[in-house]
Amino acid sequence: MKPIIDVHAHTFRGRDIPLKGFLLSRKYEWYIKLLAPILFPIIAKCVIRDEAEKRGFLCGLMLELVYKYMGQGYRNWADILSIKEVTGVALRMIETFDKDGIDLYIPLMIDYEYWFKNTQEPQIACQITDTYRDIVLPHKGKIHPFAPFDPARELAHRAGMPGPDYPDDGPPEKYSSLDLAKDAIRNKGFIGVKIYNTLGYRPLGNAKVDGERRRIFRDNKMKRYTIFTGEQVDQVLSELYEFCVQEQVPITAHCVSNGVEAYPGASFDFGNPVFWQEVLDRFPDLHLNLGHFGWSHPDGYYPKAQWRRVLNQSILRIQKTVKMRSYRALTGPSSAGGEKTWVRDICEMLVRYKYLFADVAHHGVVEGKDIEKYKASYKAMCADFPGAVRKRLLFGIDWHVITRLKHYPDFKEKYLEVLTDGNLFTSGEIDDFLGGNALHFLGLLPLDTKPEDGWTGNRKRLQSFYAANQIDPPAWFKATA
Repeated sequence: MKPIIDVHAHTFRGRDIPLKGFLLSRKYEWYIKLLAPILFPIIAKCVIRDEAEKRGFLCGLMLELVYKYMGQGYRNWADILSIKEVTGVALRMIETFDKDGIDLYIPLMIDYEYWFKNTQEPQIACQITDTYRDIVLPHKGKIHPFAPFDPARELAHRAGMPGPDYPDDGPPEKYSSLDLAKDAIRNKGFIGVKIYNTLGYRPLGNAKVDGERRRIFRDNKMKRYTIFTGEQVDQVLSELYEFCVQEQVPITAHCVSNGVEAYPGASFDFGNPVFWQEVLDRFPDLHLNLGHFGWSHPDGYYPKAQWRRVLNQSILRIQKTVKMRSYRALTGPSSAGGEKTWVRDICEMLVRYKYLFADVAHHGVVEGKDIEKYKASYKAMCADFPGAVRKRLLFGIDWHVITRLKHYPDFKEKYLEVLTDGNLFTSGEIDDFLGGNALHFLGLLPLDTKPEDGWTGNRKRLQSFYAANQIDPPAWFKATA
């Protein structure tokens, strides 16, 4: 029996991210934007209070207004973000999905500090240490995270520049993002790297978006980082990819036209899946997971109608001319030509690149009104790309972000309903979706696997990690040896 592996989870707290800056970066109606500079710092402080019951009357009232505006699902998310210790977030995750029999969770750590107006409280190195000490070690093989990588932090460290929470004459950035990732993977039980392009950089080819990236830094009052060039960003990213290939380390990248963005619509400047083709051409052995499968709406596999494509492209051209971005996330075409969705782009890439994968995290299958659209999309997809999707699809839920949706604890059950409709996936293919494909992506294949048949690097590292920390390897690890 193959293990069940959730390849896309999160265990960060509200205090671990620049929450105020993130809230200020979003798209709102004009009257919300007018009040945002006053309200959002207060809301951010209220969210990260230790426990919901300690927020007090004023915070409680403020958050009730937020839930009224954003939806009641945000109450669940805010309560989780308020948890004081990361171990509490991890325990809540395990309790929520205990019925699903998940053997291994992969929390994806994130590093947003250089891309929003305010910084988080714990330094990123402390977050990695806390995750290692309070989550990885105690759970003895049930949780193995991905470390974050941020090219802006790496460049600031190399240039001896201060971090975002210091003035221009402040102390230099302490941490190399690349060194932190390497140490976490080699010594702390981490098994991959998470990058988040939509913050303000492409996988490669960053000279083309120097203007957009520099505008982010200027808008966030971090003008000193505008000296970074696209070539420099490409260089540190290439070093990451080289390390990942040499030491058999997988990468997960956020890939959907919504979610966390440097500004509304930034996904279309930085996050399009086709931007990864240059990386995969240069590093063909890289194991890459495009998180969320580029899927931003229920019928996301189907191209838009011709008239709508023409209209959207016209709107985009006008917006680009006047530097307006507020509607791009709603109207922007998904691929370079505007003729295909990101999901279809990824499907074509799955055929072309043998180590490319895609996870299904946060898809709206728990919404009853949308499940038929997902069924239709998968039937069309598997007919158009027989074999490719079934071999590369990865199970992931997106805890705790998914708690904003109703019925989120039923995610696994509902996704299996989609994939088994009309016997679309066989029982063996379902096993691969739930974990078998992840063993290939993560490099957890048996040690006697031939190099041409897949990676074993993480299995070797975890074997040493368990021995060094006197951990009896978990059942899933022994069963897949």
